Amino acid sequence: MLSSLSIEEDYWSDKMIDKYKAWYELIKLGNIGSLRKDINDFFKGNILNIMGEEGVFDYLVEEREFEEISKQFNYTDTEFLNELLSVLVNDGVIAMKNNRYIVDTIEHERKLPSIFTEAVIDIWNIHAQFIPNRLRGDFMEFTGGFNLFNWDDALTNRMYGQIRKSAFAYSGVLKKSGKFLDVGCGTGYGTAAIWSYYYENGKINDNGSCIEIIGIDNDKQLLNIAIDEFSSMVKKQLKDKPTENILNNCVPEFLEGNAEQIPFDDNTFDFVYASQVLHWTDAKQAMTEMMRVTKPGGIIFGTQNLYPNANPYNELHFKTVRGAGGFFSKNDMYRWAKEIGVKKIKNATPITVFKIIK
Repeated sequence: MLSSLSIEEDYWSDKMIDKYKAWYELIKLGNIGSLRKDINDFFKGNILNIMGEEGVFDYLVEEREFEEISKQFNYTDTEFLNELLSVLVNDGVIAMKNNRYIVDTIEHERKLPSIFTEAVIDIWNIHAQFIPNRLRGDFMEFTGGFNLFNWDDALTNRMYGQIRKSAFAYSGVLKKSGKFLDVGCGTGYGTAAIWSYYYENGKINDNGSCIEIIGIDNDKQLLNIAIDEFSSMVKKQLKDKPTENILNNCVPEFLEGNAEQIPFDDNTFDFVYASQVLHWTDAKQAMTEMMRVTKPGGIIFGTQNLYPNANPYNELHFKTVRGAGGFFSKNDMYRWAKEIGVKKIKNATPITVFKIIK
């Protein structure tokens, strides 16, 4: 039990209303349980396919020690190899007998989730194809090998949109005004969506009302897309198109920066948002930095897959990228929150939406 910091989802009296709001946005995606299963099956299939192509499973028709596998395939990153083999053992794909590995059962059909676009599938296939390189000690850069406009297309995917809406519904920040930081803004599509939410709620208008929004990312190529395409992204997302005057006078600022070293002074922002960002980082350091730049009483919120609901096959894809720390548990998140002095924290839904008050 974490003293002075609740780890119960019913910490606040409005917990049920907030949770319903979060769920309401997610269920627009359809059957969440079925969707999660299809996505998990997709990531598992990616791993099994690529390791099958490597010849690992053929090699494991006979019992092999860890060192034999490492030497046979020149897998020099033994920590990552151990993680991959542990995932396969825990899932019953391979068995471990007397500290030796052997193929158990490989019966899996990779499914393409109906909600995944071709751009999303392409991005994750590239990650999977890099896993052998990762096992040999190499890393991907965050957008390495991608068509950047495929990356842009992936972020327009309906799934990401509903997850974002779920986080905003849960946080309640659209009822308020203040200085807003979007951490890991990428191409700016999500930032444009955030701008659109405030516009639809009357916080941005021709009468001079404006929300100061700043997006940071450590990839200059993605930031260039954000800067160049922001206005067109907003117009794509709004039926009631804003005037050029509003767009010109209330445009977000996009700056180079990363979650582990946010380039702003202490107590700068009223709202700090990070959606599906923390697993790309040293999560505790990123949380510490988000806490630092948030004003007292300000809100840190977003989304993050957490164990036990997170999928380890998905995590293996993320960990091909340099600096990606991978998934962590809800208990980890709450423990870190306590250590950095968070006042209140709560979360909801299997695709975890969270809200922190400094």
